[in-house]
Amino acid sequence: MSFSVGNRTSIRTALLTVLVMSTASAAGAQTDGSERISSGIEAAAERYAADVNWLADDARQGRGLGSEGLAKAGLWMEQQFESIGLEPAGDDGGYRHVFGVPIADPSNPHAQKGFVYAFNVIGRIPGNGELDGVMLIGAHYDHLGFGGEGSLEPDSRAIHNGADDNASGSAALLEVARQMYERRGQLKRDVVFMAFSAEERGLVGASNIVRQPPEGLDMEDAVAMLNMDMVGRLRDEKLSVLGGDSAEEWDDLVAPLCERYGLECSVGGDGFGSSDQAAFFAADIPVLHFFTGTHAEYHKPSDDADLINAEGGARIAWLVSDVGGTIANREGVLTLVKTSDGPQRRMALKARLGTIPDYAGPSDGSPGLLLSDVRPDSPAEAAGLQRGDIVVQIGEMEIASVQDYMVVLSEANPGDTAPIVVIREGERVELEVTFGAPR
Repeated sequence: MSFSVGNRTSIRTALLTVLVMSTASAAGAQTDGSERISSGIEAAAERYAADVNWLADDARQGRGLGSEGLAKAGLWMEQQFESIGLEPAGDDGGYRHVFGVPIADPSNPHAQKGFVYAFNVIGRIPGNGELDGVMLIGAHYDHLGFGGEGSLEPDSRAIHNGADDNASGSAALLEVARQMYERRGQLKRDVVFMAFSAEERGLVGASNIVRQPPEGLDMEDAVAMLNMDMVGRLRDEKLSVLGGDSAEEWDDLVAPLCERYGLECSVGGDGFGSSDQAAFFAADIPVLHFFTGTHAEYHKPSDDADLINAEGGARIAWLVSDVGGTIANREGVLTLVKTSDGPQRRMALKARLGTIPDYAGPSDGSPGLLLSDVRPDSPAEAAGLQRGDIVVQIGEMEIASVQDYMVVLSEANPGDTAPIVVIREGERVELEVTFGAPR
């Protein structure tokens, strides 16, 4: 059947026929046509399989926060960036962008015990300077380690290898970088590649790039961000391209390229969600999240490499490289579309406020829920909440983290009112909020 990590069969003749016969194109798309696809995709699938296997091997200990396995995975991503030819774009002339992840005190869930340090890996392909701005492409490389919080088998202490979540996206990121580096002379804008850490702790790595980017990377210059999270289980050629409603032009740009790769893409949805692109959309950057869907192994020890469709993952990576090339060479900017809805509608919560948390939390590590934005026409906006506020109390509940905030939303009812206390520019401000209904 498909070319998988565990079953390295040849690419199906029918797929090659689709790719060779496809003549669909998009203005400025950076491809060399169907001949390049048909001649190169099998080798790309071999590379993709090898990369997933390395990242999702038991030796990586599930790439959990603070583990030796995660540190080695980050080092390996650095080495891959360098071997591909990406220029360092992290801190102090290197590839790493280091940040701290607050750790709760188990004896007091409302207090911080300290920090665990992690790092993103960032590299750049310089464009020729014909166009201003920078194209961002990313995927997270961390996972759950031996389970615990976040695992759907919480009592298990088995290694959670996270082959699909998200060795698949990290392998795709490397393949995108290879493809775009081969065509670097054609790029009119810089392209920055970001391997995020601490996504499983709440988009912490991505949020730190948005809030405190390394020198030489300004979020004001970002024209778009493409995220790959769980792209290793392509089935029936169906690919979700989430965030398609975050810019008016996405559907017209992406659909022809999906056809080129024999993919049936569903393009739509806002730019929020439970993956790293949400941090960039909150900073007013158009985004896409490429996703092959959920499955029974999600966040379980059984998410292993032998279930990965490497041929499909390679095709998705080549699709993303063409979308990235299109935007890197497209004059002008995309038309951002902000919505009044967001990720809370996908959670089983009884009420909503319409806030967008900064999952990295206050920069000094103090307790509280830092707001990266407030959605338009929301209860939060009506109450007077603002971007940059730190929510420290709602009703009688002290808010030390996003988890405390979710407890409030799970217990409140639409129409309830409660006092809410925020820290705004160092001052304590008391407001009153009326909860809305989940969407």
